[in-house]
Amino acid sequence: MSLLPRRHLSGLNADVSVIGAGCWTIGGPVTNRGTPIGWDDVDPDAAFAGLVHALERGVTLYDTADVYGLGHSERLLGRLLRLVPRQDLTISSKVGYFAGTARHAYHPAQMRAQLATTLDNVGTDHLDIYFLHSSDFGPDDRYLLDAADLMQTWRAQGVIHAVGMRAPHRFAEEWAATDGPQAAETRRWLHLYDQVRPDVVTTRYNLLSPLYADHETDIFRFARRNGLGVLIKQVLGQGLLLQAGSDPDQRQYSIGDHRRADPTFTPDSRRQLHARLAPLRDRYGHSPANMARLCVQYALHHAPDAAILVGFRNAEQIDTVLAALDHPLHADDITQIRAVLHDNPYID
Repeated sequence: MSLLPRRHLSGLNADVSVIGAGCWTIGGPVTNRGTPIGWDDVDPDAAFAGLVHALERGVTLYDTADVYGLGHSERLLGRLLRLVPRQDLTISSKVGYFAGTARHAYHPAQMRAQLATTLDNVGTDHLDIYFLHSSDFGPDDRYLLDAADLMQTWRAQGVIHAVGMRAPHRFAEEWAATDGPQAAETRRWLHLYDQVRPDVVTTRYNLLSPLYADHETDIFRFARRNGLGVLIKQVLGQGLLLQAGSDPDQRQYSIGDHRRADPTFTPDSRRQLHARLAPLRDRYGHSPANMARLCVQYALHHAPDAAILVGFRNAEQIDTVLAALDHPLHADDITQIRAVLHDNPYID
């Protein structure tokens, strides 16, 4: 197994590969109580070959969830775990979205059942990080304290090594004290944070993410101050930031593909995004590899103490992302990207 650059993940207190394998995309098309949550065009053999290739290239961080393929993603990861000592990999999964029973996803009995199933699927006796996947804790947060207590109990028992929690896509701690559009969501998240006391947070960050003023505490500054680890997701914008052709994809997605219901994947939205990215493609190159370089390096530049989770469906996609590590961006590149994509430096 070759070596990739490492990042020390605070909260977990462990070193992980700077790029991790986000395993949502290999779960395949699936619905969760009628809602599409998966991905089309997933060949299980190609997906597993991608996992093996990631391992061979030095990826040590793998992130999945119980709803990714309703267990399929976890089971593919379990096959990979048979090829390497458990201590060589950092494995995270999630609970809170699965709607397969009459019980709420955060009902203690449901959480226990889901954790047991996840451990069985992955073929391990512990998870390095276990995330609360949803912020819906029932009416009046009925299951919030129970869920938080269970997570802390499992951590004390060693069944999980760190508690994880999602952060908002837009966050500045100071917003909680304002009457602005993000104030209520910010206050809500800070309340959940105080109850859960996570060790690691996951957040979306990419070329299109908002910029913040110097006096604002974004999620990365917040995490640094509180000793939290950060995993960055959607660095590639779920693949949208890699599009190179002049015409947006016109295909129809199946009822099990989340893109079927996501307005950012409509032809018109993709056409607008393509036009917005055109100056960057003209300067840095039109290929998906060129755009992957911008996406990965932009995130690494902004968050030098975080690790990135990148989705894939085959080994070739793994190589495209890992190749981006060989070509850092410079300060003037960052300035150019921000000038192109953000008319107002503090508004997305």
